[in-house]
Amino acid sequence: LKGSHFCPAAMATPEKKLVVLVANCNVKKLDLKAYGVSKARCQVVIKVGDQQYKTSIGLGLDPTWEETFEFPITDDNVKCSALLYMGPGETETSDCPIKIGDEQTYLLPSLVTAKPTFKGLIVPGGKVDMFFTAYGFGKEDVPEDNTAFLDLMDDEGGMIMDDSDEEK
Repeated sequence: LKGSHFCPAAMATPEKKLVVLVANCNVKKLDLKAYGVSKARCQVVIKVGDQQYKTSIGLGLDPTWEETFEFPITDDNVKCSALLYMGPGETETSDCPIKIGDEQTYLLPSLVTAKPTFKGLIVPGGKVDMFFTAYGFGKEDVPEDNTAFLDLMDDEGGMIMDDSDEEK
């Protein structure tokens, strides 16, 4: 992992936390001039309740971050959202100033406990790929029932044939 960011409060309440992995971004179809973006620099902001984290500045229209952020969760229905910003800052390390697209919100109770769930931030000209993992909250993972395929087998392990297929 390139970077990990942990909220100190998350260490105090390890029973409930949200881990967000911001993987990459692809906005190659974005019309930079239409948004007033003179330099292709990208930054993602993740907000959970009153806390927020920002990725490092990604250069180009398809940066890869692989940055992990941890948020303590006290209420399963807390607002969780993400935004994409682009453009040149005052310095090479300052934040990107231009918001691209709308803030997208995510429902935390729909996450499966301890299982990374893909979440996309859809923006004009592309998307940001992220993975959300709930620890100590969310839905329990229900194993898929894949025994139905055995219904096609007879008692001896062979395939059941339709009577019309048999020779008379």
